[in-house]
Amino acid sequence: MSRAPESAPPARLDHHALERYETAWLGVAAVMTALLFVGVLASVVSGTYPLLDAGSGHAHDGPIVRGRVDPKNLAATPFAKPGLVVDAAGQPLLNDQGTLDAYIVAGNFTFQPAVLRVPAGVPVTLHVTATDVAHGFEVTGTNINAEILPGHVASLTVTFRHPGEQHAICNEYCGVGHHNMITRFVVDPPATGAKETQ
Repeated sequence: MSRAPESAPPARLDHHALERYETAWLGVAAVMTALLFVGVLASVVSGTYPLLDAGSGHAHDGPIVRGRVDPKNLAATPFAKPGLVVDAAGQPLLNDQGTLDAYIVAGNFTFQPAVLRVPAGVPVTLHVTATDVAHGFEVTGTNINAEILPGHVASLTVTFRHPGEQHAICNEYCGVGHHNMITRFVVDPPATGAKETQ
């Protein structure tokens, strides 16, 4: 009985070949580290919060300055009256950008308002802030998902296309009452028209 010829062992990389690969990967890691450092430094210098001024497309009256508010003094801001901005007759007002404005406050395991009525087919800019700790804000069935921090204002624009009900939940653990943090958007059929702000 003849024996099958033994196959040659696979070619092995020598130390110098491995060193070239390691040097190349070390260079890639060094470039990525440098870019990360520059990115973090740039965000610290410029700020990473949304800008709420006329140049960024969101003009506000009151003490919202560069996307920040004093969480202990919300009474002096539009957040003093959470909900959709309406006129004296209760009709929604369009802002200069052609959207409706709604102010939402997260705190003490609740969202204020608990129910927000919005018309279908009209863009709504949600301005959200927190009063106590970090919260999440996720509108189910949409791509709206933000971290809400005390003193910071997150502005998110969404258009609810179909009448019905949507929910916003806190998706970041904020304490023992976290599971109760939910607000409802009641999407009404489109109104005959919203008034422009003057």
